[in-house]
Amino acid sequence: MKLHEFLIETAPQWKGVTETSEQDVSVLIAHLLGRSRSWVLSHGESELSAEQLKKLEDHLRLYQQGVPLPYLLGKWEFFGWEFLVTKDTLIPRPETELMVETVLAWLESHPQAKHVLDIGTGTGCVAISIALSCERVSVVASDLSFAALLVAKKNVEKYQLQNRVFLSAANLIPPLARRFEVVCANLPYIPSERLKTLSVYGKEPTLALDGGKDGLALYRSLFAVLPKITHRTSLVTCEMDSEQSAEMVALAQRAFPKANLQVLQDLSGQDRLLKVDIVAE
Repeated sequence: MKLHEFLIETAPQWKGVTETSEQDVSVLIAHLLGRSRSWVLSHGESELSAEQLKKLEDHLRLYQQGVPLPYLLGKWEFFGWEFLVTKDTLIPRPETELMVETVLAWLESHPQAKHVLDIGTGTGCVAISIALSCERVSVVASDLSFAALLVAKKNVEKYQLQNRVFLSAANLIPPLARRFEVVCANLPYIPSERLKTLSVYGKEPTLALDGGKDGLALYRSLFAVLPKITHRTSLVTCEMDSEQSAEMVALAQRAFPKANLQVLQDLSGQDRLLKVDIVAE
């Protein structure tokens, strides 16, 4: 069977699965055939072997069932870098790049800062992107999920950062006797009942999405201990839902009454990141 014939025959199965189905399928086929997407689009007359045909059919069946494209590819891009992903990790999202950009800008204006804590690291994409972009820092990356940490470990090794990115299995704060100049937190923040109504429910790990009754359970616990692990001059960044900005600001104000607080918007104009700039008196 020729490639274009396969696409025509299978189109009823995958068209409309997502808003980007046609692009997704061409990317998936390119990955499975070991070719570029442009090659796939321009070589419809290419003959598919029986082995290739079975592999494509199996993966398109999973795609039709709702398995996200990054899990089928086993990788995804974040901040210009490629990261391994599995069903045990959240898929890195472009909105989270705002956190990395904010941290890097702060590090550039605070050249003495060298220690970063990334809480809820998942694939390690935030920790690794910061380490790759700022060579002087070391990053401790924690996660409650040991399975996610195994994926992060592979990503750390991929970029040969074993001497600068250190993984820790921990519920929020690793048991380390030190303070950090930068803390990044991308914790579960979707309210439990709302999560069940979203398309992501059951497709990505619930542990990394469910933030409790109002979505802020873990952030309350975090802000209760943050003053004990941050320096007098430091930065805290927290990703959140657009509807949580007022509550998040209140949490930060109670923990750091004299800090400069700012809510930053993502590319779609939604409140996405709480920036807590703690300045020594």
